[in-house]
Amino acid sequence: MNFLNKIFGAALLTLSLNTFASDCPSLSGQLTIGKSEGADFATVSDAINALKCGGVNGPVTFFIESGTYNERVVLSSIQGASAFNAVTFEAKSGSNADVIISYTTADATLLLNGVSYVSFENITIDHKAATYGNSVRVDGKSNHIRFKSVVFEGVEVARTGANSATVYFSPTAPKSDIAFEDCDINNGSSGIFKGGYNTDSRDTKTSITGSLFFNQYESALALTNEDAPVITNNVVSTLSTYSAYKGLNLENISNSLIISNNIVTAANGSIGVSLKNCVAQASSLGQVNNNSIAVGGNGETYGIYLSGSTDNQVLNFNRVKLTITGTQANSHQAYYKNVGSGNNINMMNNIMYDLNTGGYTILGNEYKDMYNQLPAQSNPALSVSANGIMIEKVTPIR
Repeated sequence: MNFLNKIFGAALLTLSLNTFASDCPSLSGQLTIGKSEGADFATVSDAINALKCGGVNGPVTFFIESGTYNERVVLSSIQGASAFNAVTFEAKSGSNADVIISYTTADATLLLNGVSYVSFENITIDHKAATYGNSVRVDGKSNHIRFKSVVFEGVEVARTGANSATVYFSPTAPKSDIAFEDCDINNGSSGIFKGGYNTDSRDTKTSITGSLFFNQYESALALTNEDAPVITNNVVSTLSTYSAYKGLNLENISNSLIISNNIVTAANGSIGVSLKNCVAQASSLGQVNNNSIAVGGNGETYGIYLSGSTDNQVLNFNRVKLTITGTQANSHQAYYKNVGSGNNINMMNNIMYDLNTGGYTILGNEYKDMYNQLPAQSNPALSVSANGIMIEKVTPIR
């Protein structure tokens, strides 16, 4: 392997001169990982060892040749990495089906610890045959990490908790500028579980767009302690029978979150979109807009669920559907439920309907919390329209 031989040569030279391994040559330009004769590195781990040894002095792209790489990949801080000297790992063919990094006997296939300015594009990161753990885990203070057109394969067994999330960001230190674009996130307890550092130093600039969340057991997306995340144009689909399943689950979110143009389908779920202690500014409201939400099953079921101090939010142009399969107490069925303070909740131009029996369409708290001035508890058997809100009870065809 051409570049690897250079690294070994440099290492031998530094040893002969009684110098340090940090004198390895730094990397820049385009390099190849694979089994071909012209490849610079045989494995992904070989390339990462070269990064650890010498760092970078320019932008680096590692083109990975087609094949399955059975290895655990551990990447820590890269000397010299910056916005101008970013590091990218990318399938040489441009197809995420051609490059698979797979590992099943440790807690994560790809572990990033204190990493910044790194991108992964058009590859598959596989952990599905494991009994626990993550496809990707991100520890330490990390920022500017981007996943584009990546397939993440999480554990296939039904589990709960962050340790079996397909992608897990631990709450050990702040993380910022994390982006998922056009990815497939399969299986796991949660698709993406991002813990957030704490309420005093929240994670910032999280963006999740155009991605597919499939077959998660506990939740598709769980974000905590974030500032103004953007969640747009994603598709959530699951057949999970977990009684507390939540499609999009956000907690302790500050400022103007954006949840828009998402499709959430949970045939046996509990909650489509859940916001707990999510407080935007009165001058810059949070946006929950243009989402299509369908939840069902035979337990507690809510399309949109607000709790705690969730204030200053707009719910606009959402289509919410209940597909109840059993008979339960009416109080356990609602397209929208607010059990918290609910200050300044604006509902406009939503369509809400039920494919089975009763329950509340809007279940509010004990005071008026919505500008539309509907009653706090609205019977879905009625056809009600107020300020652009449509509430409809649909009798199923037998």
